[in-house]
Amino acid sequence: MNLNNENLISYPTSKYLRGVEALGEIFFKLLGVYLTYIVFNWFGSFMFDSDFSSETLFSLLMLPALYILKTADEIVSPKYVKVKISENEVESRTGIFTQRLDKLQLKTVENIEVVSTIGGRYFNYGTIYLYAHGSWVELPFLKKPDALKDDLVAKIALVKKNDS
Repeated sequence: MNLNNENLISYPTSKYLRGVEALGEIFFKLLGVYLTYIVFNWFGSFMFDSDFSSETLFSLLMLPALYILKTADEIVSPKYVKVKISENEVESRTGIFTQRLDKLQLKTVENIEVVSTIGGRYFNYGTIYLYAHGSWVELPFLKKPDALKDDLVAKIALVKKNDS
């Protein structure tokens, strides 16, 4: 374990771009619910004339809208991410109210996965997942994830070489 934080290097994350992308995702999901309301309201009025109650339809579509709004914390959560990497371990600190600290020794890493959204591919940010036997660490919203992945692969190879 790395007991002193002097060797930990902070890596930049995409704090604002991911928040804007999350806001856009929520907006388009709510727009989809609204368009569903309009289409079914028109279809119900057309099929049932005066017997159709749009209030019932509105109440049925309120639950999906609330479910979408439940994810609104994704807009500000990228602002509260810190990723640090040393020669021997990675560290990810996330969370707004409840903070989560995840650490993983590089010598135990078995697989690396890079995940990028459409906006992440366009603006060059993504999330790196490091998998070890029985555990994993998420390094969210990192800028230049492919270059960082190559750097991590080199560090892992060096640590495993020195360990054997």
